[in-house]
Amino acid sequence: MKRILTILLAALALCTAAAAETLSLSDMAGAEEAALTPEETEQAEEVVYWSEEGPITWPQTFTVTVAGDTTLGSTDALRKRDDCFERVAEEKGYGWFFSGLNALFGTDDLTLVNFEGTLTEETKKKEKKFNFKAPAAYADILTLGGVEAVNVANNHTLDYGEKGREDTIENLTAAGLVVSGNGQLGVFEKDGVKVGMTGYCFPYKNSKKDISKDVKALRELGCQIVIASFHWGSEYRADFTAEQRAIGRAALRAGADVVVGHHPHVVQGVEQQDGRYILYSLGNLVFGGNVDPDDRDALAARLTFTVYKDHADAPVLTLVPLRLTEMKKGTDYRPVLAEGEEAERILQRVLKRSSGMGDFENGSWR
Repeated sequence: MKRILTILLAALALCTAAAAETLSLSDMAGAEEAALTPEETEQAEEVVYWSEEGPITWPQTFTVTVAGDTTLGSTDALRKRDDCFERVAEEKGYGWFFSGLNALFGTDDLTLVNFEGTLTEETKKKEKKFNFKAPAAYADILTLGGVEAVNVANNHTLDYGEKGREDTIENLTAAGLVVSGNGQLGVFEKDGVKVGMTGYCFPYKNSKKDISKDVKALRELGCQIVIASFHWGSEYRADFTAEQRAIGRAALRAGADVVVGHHPHVVQGVEQQDGRYILYSLGNLVFGGNVDPDDRDALAARLTFTVYKDHADAPVLTLVPLRLTEMKKGTDYRPVLAEGEEAERILQRVLKRSSGMGDFENGSWR
């Protein structure tokens, strides 16, 4: 392999040499073939292709971070308070909210969160207890925080009706985010790796959800990795339900590489099935819907994939304990990495309610 890369680098150097005229990719390929043994030539054909940026070599490592419920903005009632999300955004700026997670979200290839709310100016809202709304500019909070993709399949997408939903998707997309959920498939691409995303929200008929068509569609688009997000379970319940387990396992059988769960607003366990994982609930993340959360534990997960040209191996999982805020009372809506005994406590809380994780050893993402 080192010999192959050395030859490729040498060929690239010829392109910039002062004495060189024009060196086409076909010329370079011919020079490479002449220099390699037959065995090395066959290997090179299997692992190297040319992109616009240059050679891409398979396999390669690709890291995905997934995290929990993210609500930017608050309700009409909360906006009257001095400690509301909007007041903090005005005082501290849009870069504040994810600044405690820069080391995590800034060192991966893709970060995916559940976007639970709306970005709209629509005033007509549904009759319900909580309606979350924020201006379009709040999409910048996500991009400044290192988030590249969002799931919008949840019970707050229609807080301001169909117009609110359409505005939200339009504003998220305009900010450069990949949007998936509620029938919309999302594809994120980097360095030849394509990650397909799909998402779903309760109610689930007969505790079942067949996602095989979406997985097939994403594979046909060339996605080596497929992530399925589910809004499910019972709010503030520590244990995942039988419905969550049935749907999650079915999603893995349908071909998803990982299943990511949201909605309970607290962390739940993880299940391992043949090297792949169901993350039942990651809890909240940046959450503008609560000015003084009772449960401040949260969870992110780093998934490290070995990716080939047409598939990926099962991921290596690293669980990353978080705290919703450094504050002991109230909140500044800024989650941080849990450290030391606090991190171990959260990790054990998750593993205690997990399945198939008896031999799991949590690694380090740093």
